[in-house]
Amino acid sequence: MKIGFAKVCITPPIGSSLVGYFVDRRSEGIMDELYANSVVIDDGKNLFTLVSCDLIWIEQETVKKVKEIVSKELKIKQENIAIHATHTHTGPLTAHPEGSIYTRNFYVDDSYLKILPLFIAGSIKIAYKNLKEVEIGIGKSRVEGIAFNRRYLMKDGRVITNPFNQKENIVKSVGEVDDTLYLVVFRSNREYIGFILNFALHPDTIGGNLISADWPGALRKKIEDEFKCNALILNGPSGDVNHINPEDQTTRTDKIREIIAEKLFEGTKKILENMEFRKYHNIKLFFKNFTLNYYSYTKQDVKKAKKILTSKIPKDTLKYLIAISILNMEKQKEKKWRLYLNGFAINKELCILTLPGEIFTGIGEKIRKILSFENTIIVQNSNFHLGYIPTKEAFLQHKSNLKIEPNFDNVRLSEAIGINSSYETLPLACKVGEDSEDIILKTIRNLKKQLKFI
Repeated sequence: MKIGFAKVCITPPIGSSLVGYFVDRRSEGIMDELYANSVVIDDGKNLFTLVSCDLIWIEQETVKKVKEIVSKELKIKQENIAIHATHTHTGPLTAHPEGSIYTRNFYVDDSYLKILPLFIAGSIKIAYKNLKEVEIGIGKSRVEGIAFNRRYLMKDGRVITNPFNQKENIVKSVGEVDDTLYLVVFRSNREYIGFILNFALHPDTIGGNLISADWPGALRKKIEDEFKCNALILNGPSGDVNHINPEDQTTRTDKIREIIAEKLFEGTKKILENMEFRKYHNIKLFFKNFTLNYYSYTKQDVKKAKKILTSKIPKDTLKYLIAISILNMEKQKEKKWRLYLNGFAINKELCILTLPGEIFTGIGEKIRKILSFENTIIVQNSNFHLGYIPTKEAFLQHKSNLKIEPNFDNVRLSEAIGINSSYETLPLACKVGEDSEDIILKTIRNLKKQLKFI
C-alpha cells in the first residue's frame, strides 16, 4: 500500500473577518498559519484522499470545485474525496456572508474564495506525487482532563450550554465526553511519513483577532518538529464538547491551547511506545447518500418570528436572531438536506468515516458500537457546512426548556456563552430535524452490511 502526505498554506489576508462568534472580528495578525493537509491512499486498485483544513467549516461549493479539479487531473473518483474542516474559531469565512445570521457584514475577499479550492486541490496533487510504500501502525489512548461536555442541567430543570455566568445554579453535566485519542502512523524504511490523529474537542480556545489553527495547529507543529513529517489532525464528534472547565474562571487564552496540544502530544508519544507496524495491502472504500429533514418549526413560530422582526428590539439579540433563522428556513423550497458520508476501512482494525455537521458525542459513540471496528475514526464537519446534529435526547431537553421558560432571552450576543438556553438545539445553530440521530444510525447500519468482512 502506498501513502502520500502534503500540506499547503491557506492563510487569508490580514483584515479578513474571523468566524466563530456573532461579532465581526477583523484579523489583525497571524498567530500561526492555516493549512490544507492531505493524505492520499493507494492500494493498487483503490485511491482515496482525505484533506484536513484549518477552517471553521467547508462549503459544498468549495468541495465541488476541489473534486472537479482532482478527479480531472488525477485518478481519484469524486466519491473517494473527503474534505474536513477542523472548526477553528480563528479562521476565515469560506463563502460570501449573505443570508447567514452568523456573518452579517463580515468581510472576505473574492480572490481568497476563488483561490481556496485551488490550494486545497493542490495539496492533494502534491500528496499524490509523494506516494510511497508504507507500513502502518494503529493505536489509541485516553487523554483526560481537557474536554468537557458543555451542556448542564440547572436547578430549575433546564439544560443550558456554557452557563458559566450562573455556576451556582449548575447541577451536573448531562452529556458524554469521548477522551480517546486515535493515532494512525505511516512509515517507510523505518522513517515516519505522516500521522493521522483524531480527538473530539471544539477548537475554540483562543478568541481574539489573530489568525490561528487553534489546538490542532499547535499539536501538528509539535509532531512536525519532533518526528519531521506531516500530520493530519481530524476533529471527532464534539458538537457538545469544548475545553471549558466550569470550575475554572479562565475560558480562552493561548496558554489553554498549548496545554491541550501538549497533553495530546504526550498521548501521541505514549501510543507510539507500544505501536506495532505491519504492511496492509487493501482498503475497502465506501460512499453512502442519506437525507436529513429540516429543523421542525410551526406556523405559530413563523407568525411569532415576523412579529419580532417588526419590534424595536436590537438586531443582535438572541430573540431577534432566532426569528431571522426561522424565516430564512421558511424561504427554502426544499425542506431536506441531501448529504453523504464516505471513507475507508482496513480489515477489522481501522475505519475512517467522514460525516457532515457538528455531531454530538453520544451519536459518535453509538456509531462506533454499530460498526465494531477496533478503531473507528469519525471525522465530523466534512464535505458540507451543516451546523449542529444533536442527539434525540438533546431535542427532548430543548422541548422541556421551552415548557419551563417559553420566551428566549432578549440579550445581546457576542458568542454562545451565558445565553441562558440550549444553544446547539436552537434554530439559529441547528438546521436539522429531531429524527437526525435515527436517520444517521440507520445509514450506519446499512453501511455495516456493505462492509461484508465485519
